[in-house]
Order: sequence, then C-alpha cells, then structure tokens
Amino acid sequence: MKIEWIEDFLSLIEAGTFSQAAERRHVTQPAFSRRIRQLEEWLGVELIDRHSPRLTLLPHAQAYEASLRDWLAHLYALRGRIRADATQGPRAILTTQHTLTVSYLPRLLRHFRQHAPQARLQVRSSDRSDCIRDFQRGDADLLLCSELEGSPLLVDRVEVERVLLGTEQLVPVCAADRLGQPIFDLESQTRLPLIGYDPSSFLGGVLSSPYLLDLQRRYDVELVCETAFTIGIRELSLAGLGVGWLPHGLIESDLEAGKLVSLVERLGGPMLVVACYRQPGDGASAADQLWGLINARPPTV
Repeated sequence: MKIEWIEDFLSLIEAGTFSQAAERRHVTQPAFSRRIRQLEEWLGVELIDRHSPRLTLLPHAQAYEASLRDWLAHLYALRGRIRADATQGPRAILTTQHTLTVSYLPRLLRHFRQHAPQARLQVRSSDRSDCIRDFQRGDADLLLCSELEGSPLLVDRVEVERVLLGTEQLVPVCAADRLGQPIFDLESQTRLPLIGYDPSSFLGGVLSSPYLLDLQRRYDVELVCETAFTIGIRELSLAGLGVGWLPHGLIESDLEAGKLVSLVERLGGPMLVVACYRQPGDGASAADQLWGLINARPPTV
C-alpha cells in the first residue's frame, strides 16, 4: 500500500470528480483511476459506487473517511518528529492543565526562549488529572500544575523533584456595573447566582468546604452553571451570569481594567500553589536544561 493512494482517495472526495482530482494530483485521469483501483484491491473492497452518475462513496468508505484523514495526519506528524529528533535532538515534554496554559505558561515559555532557545519543548495541555496521570506514566518529563497550599502532589515518589514557583489566590469575582461596582449586592441581596465547578474537579474539591458551604449558609444560592473549565467560568462571569472563583493570574488584567470585581474580602478564597515536577533525568537532555532554568530564576506566578 502506498501513501499516495490515500492522498488520491481524499483528493477525489474533495474534488468531486476523477478528472479534477487527477489534475490536482498532477497525473493523467487513467493513471489516477488505476491508483484508486489499487487502493481498493489492497483494502479488498470497493470504495466508489461506479453505477452512480455522480461521484458517490459507498457507505463503508464514508464511515472511514475521517479515520483515513486522522491516520494520514498522524503519520506525517510522526515523520516530522522523527526528522526533528534526528537532526536537532530529543524534545522535552511538559504537561500542564488548561488554566495554567493561559495564565502562567506563556511567561515561562518566554523565559525558556530567552535563556535556552536551543532547547526543544513540546507542551501538552489537558485536564489536571490527565496531566498527573501522563507524568506518572512517564509520558511527560515536566509537570506544571496547581496545588492546594500545604497539599503537594507525588509526596510518595522520592525520586521525583519539585520546585515551588509561587502562590496565587482563588478569587471570587463578578462583573462590574457602569460605576465599577459589583453587579450583585452582597449586602442586601439574598439570592446569589453561582457559577460553580464540577464537584469532581480539582477546584470543585478545593472550594467545597468551607467556602461554598459558608456561601450556602448566608445566601439563597442558585447554581446557574457547573463546569470544570476555568476559562468558561471567566467568560460567564464577565457576561454577568453570576459569581465565580477564579485563579488570580487568569483574571489579573480583568481586575485591573475594572471588568471584574473581586469579592474576596467578603467571601474569601483559598491559596493555590503553582509547582513544577521533574522526572529523574540523565543530565544531558533538553528537559535537564529547562529544569535548570526553572530552578534558577523562573518568572513569578
């Protein structure tokens, strides 16, 4: 089987006719048709309904079109990684949760580019639990994550190194009115719309007690949205849907611009720690270079 046969088949779908697809692939129409036949012979099934006056894929061909595209994309990506690793050396893999990808990671990456531009790095952004799992399995060299202050991760693995990068508070916020005041009056209102975290998420667990419990004692809390995505909570807070707790680093510019108002003096908020973990290294990889920068003078959280 030749990769060009898959390329031909996908071009045929995009072009809509054999003649236009052959032109796109810079071959004659008979040669193009022959290559489609060769792909069908290799698969052992026909892909095209040749009794139809228009180009029509058979049902099984339609069902697997997306899989073929994904397979081809992954193959080309693998080729690129192999070439890059062979010519430039292996990359370090850093995994981090979605929130830090938006708030702290850009500063850290600028720090890396300034002091170690030759060190190759791949970033994987995912849910916090997935990041921890990938790191523990050895699928990532570095783990950048948030922790509840006083509750570090991976304390049972003495061989894993940890660097504390800073702290930030989880701040309750809401949108501001035209005068820059919170749109919800915590002094007089009894109903309080809440944009909450999924209870099974990290921040959902952090806030469950005493903050949300105290809020429920003092107000008639209405849960208007529940999600694990901090970016979504930020957008809904800006839209005025309710009150949400957000990491300070994520909303610092919103607070300075007066788009969001902090309610921390009245509602409080837990302190979070931003830490980076390192798998044991051999002292020669890109991960070791970056780990040295993280230990030296990393940008503040």
